[in-house]
Amino acid sequence: GEVPAALLRAQNYAGWGKELSSAIYQGVTHSVFGCDVLKLSSKPGESEGEFRARIGLQLREQRDAEVDRLRKKYAPRLQTLQDQQVRAQQKIEKEKSELSQQKLQTALNVGATILGAFFGRKAVSTASVSRVATAARSASRIGRESQDVDQAAGSLETVQQRLADLQAELEQEIARVQGELDPAAITLTRIEVKPRKTDTVVSEVALVWKAV
Repeated sequence: GEVPAALLRAQNYAGWGKELSSAIYQGVTHSVFGCDVLKLSSKPGESEGEFRARIGLQLREQRDAEVDRLRKKYAPRLQTLQDQQVRAQQKIEKEKSELSQQKLQTALNVGATILGAFFGRKAVSTASVSRVATAARSASRIGRESQDVDQAAGSLETVQQRLADLQAELEQEIARVQGELDPAAITLTRIEVKPRKTDTVVSEVALVWKAV
């Protein structure tokens, strides 16, 4: 067949090359997958499954590092409350021991007073009055010791509640991080990449033919 006249003019080929470059710039895009969490995108030709497999390891490593950071962040506060809990428990045991001792002492004083009243030579003696006063003071101390035990128990309960709240807060933070960095739950975005003009190069436009 005859060659169209336009194809026989060499200067036309440079213009057609520019038109081709412009068409590519305006109309050609390349799709890739993006992971906003890691700020990564898939490679050209990489499938969604391949991309997920590649970012899965990085997500797990980042998740483990973030969980470790959270545990270290909360560790001093947890240790402080745990120490307070131990001291509160020791305080309760101390107050209970003192209460038991006071009850025993009161019982002995009351018993001695009763025995003195029954077996003393006089119905009312100075010693008897002294023993009665001592027994009364011992009884009043029991009330104070009981209050000390109650206060110590209240302090322990407060510390335990604060410790439980802080542990629950830590677990919530860990669960949040694990959810955000779970490879199976990550949502990928599709990114349409357009070429830059400087990246679009038409090296040659030529006329070819073959014998038939």
